[in-house]
Amino acid sequence: MLLGNGLLHIGVDFGTTNTVVALSDDAGNVRTLQFPSAGGLQSAFRSILCYVAEDADGFNPQTTVYCGPAAIEAFFRHGEQARLIQSVKTFLSSKSFSKSTIHGRDYTLEEILADFLRGLWNAGAAGEWLPANAPITVGRPVKFAGGGDEALAEKRLRSGFAALSKGRIDFALEPQAAAYFFVRRLKAPATVLVADFGGGTSDFSVVRFDPRTGATQALGHAGVGIAGDTLDFRIIDHVIAPLFGKGSHFRPADKMLEVPKWIYFEFEHWHRLSFLKRPAVLRELQQIELSSDSPQTIARLRLFLEQELGFHLYQAVNRCKAELSVADSAALTFKHPPIDIACTVQRADFEQWIARDVAAIEAACSEALADARVTGADISVVFMTGGTSFVPAIRRRFEARFGVEKIVAGDEFVSVGSGLALLARERALQKR
Repeated sequence: MLLGNGLLHIGVDFGTTNTVVALSDDAGNVRTLQFPSAGGLQSAFRSILCYVAEDADGFNPQTTVYCGPAAIEAFFRHGEQARLIQSVKTFLSSKSFSKSTIHGRDYTLEEILADFLRGLWNAGAAGEWLPANAPITVGRPVKFAGGGDEALAEKRLRSGFAALSKGRIDFALEPQAAAYFFVRRLKAPATVLVADFGGGTSDFSVVRFDPRTGATQALGHAGVGIAGDTLDFRIIDHVIAPLFGKGSHFRPADKMLEVPKWIYFEFEHWHRLSFLKRPAVLRELQQIELSSDSPQTIARLRLFLEQELGFHLYQAVNRCKAELSVADSAALTFKHPPIDIACTVQRADFEQWIARDVAAIEAACSEALADARVTGADISVVFMTGGTSFVPAIRRRFEARFGVEKIVAGDEFVSVGSGLALLARERALQKR
């Protein structure tokens, strides 16, 4: 066993961007599974997979699946033979997404999820292993991104994990799991607001904890499908999209028309950019370029799509956003010849672009307080977790609302997974 104290319990924080697997034993010891990466062992495993069409002997074509960092390497190495799949979580509640054709074969969303989970399970550092019958508690957001069918999303998650494990599979709200992990450090009774800012959703949960009894009572929760990916898109929309022809015009007949806006809406979802590399779209862009008042920007967009540079752009924007968390300005550099973009983004501009998003996030927080029937004054401590919690505009809003002295942070990337593992342990012990 990994921890050595009784049965192993598993918590999985399957995120839009990263996935964390945490392990707990009967004694309550908890740790995260470690994954090899170029930067050494890490707790976070990229929620990404790549299907590569390989035909070693010319007579037996087959598809190989790579996950996490290996998926990114395979995508760069194999080029057009590789199909990169990311942000699977954002599709879970969508009834319109039933399957995807990859290298001539139809894959259901459940099959794609199961392929990723198998890769996740096999990617742990040397010596790590997970029993096939261990109980698993899987995190889920308060509201799945996209606002679709919540029951369908859970059903798909269960199906994906069932293909991997024979153990019991339970679900828990991600912010409540983070709360369960956090409250173990409290020494006095407290009413805790957990603010979990992820890649696809921002979720809030209010819990009451009494360390004298160890009792944790869930009081209320709420969530909104706005988080890190949305904030990234604001940078794309204001900085990159105009350089790709947004707002420019072309003359298909006897009058000037604006370049179709739907093309730029697709940039809001990183996982949809590859869908723009369709012959019909590329032909349309070629025609637009011929009569455009900004042909160089349309040509840049067409080359971007033809070369499938969406993931590279995602990395560049994400680096810029991270730098804006600690500096008043940040460089946004995207160089993939012949495309060469280098500019500076001001934090003040970024905060103006995301103002409505931050307001919507705060509204979801207010909804959670109302659901719990408490006010801001009733909150003893605010635990902010998740990567997007580092965004200064968000942190300032919560400091102003609840007071700097109440804000606590830490374990931003592993608190949900660790809490899920502890919940898996508690549920298993209750059933014995």
